[in-house]
Amino acid sequence: MNKIVVNRELIESKNIDSAIDVILTPKKSLFDISIITISVNNDTTLYLDINTDTTKLKIDFNVLSNINFKLYINVIGSDSKIRYAYNIDENSLVSVIKYNRVDNIKEMVEVNLNGINANIDYLFKSICTSKELYDYMIMHNTKNTVSNIKNNLVNVSGTSSIQISSSVDKGITDCTCNQFNRIINLTNNKCEIRPILYIDNDLVDANHSALIGDFEEDELFYLESRGIDKSNAYNLLIKGFLNSGIDDVELKKKIEDDLNKYRR
Repeated sequence: MNKIVVNRELIESKNIDSAIDVILTPKKSLFDISIITISVNNDTTLYLDINTDTTKLKIDFNVLSNINFKLYINVIGSDSKIRYAYNIDENSLVSVIKYNRVDNIKEMVEVNLNGINANIDYLFKSICTSKELYDYMIMHNTKNTVSNIKNNLVNVSGTSSIQISSSVDKGITDCTCNQFNRIINLTNNKCEIRPILYIDNDLVDANHSALIGDFEEDELFYLESRGIDKSNAYNLLIKGFLNSGIDDVELKKKIEDDLNKYRR
C-alpha cells in the first residue's frame, strides 16, 4: 500500500512503489512555504495522512497520461493553510476522497485538466467546529475533459465557506463540469457557498448545486416513525451524509469516531 505521512511541513514517513515519485522542497525562510511534489507515472492508489499544526504547505500532484490514480487524504490538526494543485494529462482519471478534521483551516484547490479526456472525481467531507475556508479553481484547459466536484460539510459549532469556480474558455468543447455542494448547518452561525461557472461556449454540460441548512423534516419523520428518537435520527443522518461515497473502512471509522465527540 502506498502511504505518505506528513507531519506539519515535513514528510514523516513514506512507503511507496515505483508508480510514485515524491520530492520535498523545504521552505528557505520564515516567510517561504514548503512544497511537496507527487508525480504519478502508473496506475496506483495513495493514502496521504497530513497532521497539521500552524502549517503552511503546498502539495502538487502531477499525473501523467493514461493513468488511473486513486487518492485518499486525511487531514487533522489546527491553524493551517494548505494549497493543493492537481495537474492531469490526457486520458487520465484522478479520484480523490478527502476528509478534514481541522480547527481553523484555509485551503485552496486548483485543478488543471490539461489533456484530452482528463477527468477528476473529487469527494470532500468535513466536520467543522471552528473556521473553515475553501477556495476551488477548476480549469478545463482542453476539450473532452470532465470534473465532478462534491463537497459535504457538517457545521457543528463553527463557520464554513466554500467558493468554487469552474472555467471553460471559448473553443474548448464537449466538457462536463459539475459542482455539488451541501453544508448541513447545525448552528445559527453563518455558512456560505459561492458556486461560479465561467463558461464561454454552448457545447458544455455544466451543473451546480449549493444547499445550506438542516436535514429535511420528512427525512427525520421517516426515521422517527420507525421508533428512532430525534437525537439518534440526527446521528444516523449525519453519519450517512458524511460516509456516503467513501469506500475505505479506515476512513469511515475515523469519521465515526469524530462524530461521537459532537453528537447532538
